[in-house]
Amino acid sequence: MTENGLTPPYGSFGVFKAAIDQLAQSTVPSGAIDRRVLDQLSGADYGALMSGLKFLGYVDSERRATPAYRELVQVSTDPAKFRQFFLPTLNEKYKPIIGSLDIESGTAAELEKAFRDNGGVPSGQMLTKTVRFFVKAMQECGVEVSPHITKAKPRTTRSPNRNGAPTSRRIKREPERHEVRQQHSKADHAPQGMERMPIPGLPDAFIQYPANITDGDCDLFVQVIGVLRVYAKNRGGKARKS
Repeated sequence: MTENGLTPPYGSFGVFKAAIDQLAQSTVPSGAIDRRVLDQLSGADYGALMSGLKFLGYVDSERRATPAYRELVQVSTDPAKFRQFFLPTLNEKYKPIIGSLDIESGTAAELEKAFRDNGGVPSGQMLTKTVRFFVKAMQECGVEVSPHITKAKPRTTRSPNRNGAPTSRRIKREPERHEVRQQHSKADHAPQGMERMPIPGLPDAFIQYPANITDGDCDLFVQVIGVLRVYAKNRGGKARKS
């Protein structure tokens, strides 16, 4: 999976989808998809996105969109067609991973091992991000992913032992809403008739808007932003006084 120096996507799937939505609302450029095109992304998000697009075969060495990516952007407004065009790419690019375990009943440990053995992805944060993108992408295409894979890792805390030295202790917690099978991060899906766009640089923050939004509706958003700016300034002033 790492031939030609390409590694599996490790960026946010929400950013991957937001970039497609942005291009679908305007046009896919004939030249490089640079930061002037995707001006809503931070430098880190843009770098991760380009790396992932190259792995998936959606941009060439000069960051120009391939025919496959143009077609994916074109059908992105139709969920059924989007899955139809996106899933074969996932099956091809992640073939060694998918062939290493049963994705509907496998475990998180098995999936991580598959990436280490076949994808050349080391352990740690990079592995976690790479696995997360893969799982979100498969779920987006309607693939049943094992609950043993989507279940969050238990958190640990450190408490003093008899000698006063800290020790690790596991804390049990109820699965969060986004950890349930076939559900995605808050920025990935919206209620029926609505769409969401993640806000780069603000974790778990997103803008929710009607799928049939008009220019007039956007004017309302601008007014709301003005109110929000006043609110933020007032909160900042209080914080400085304290």
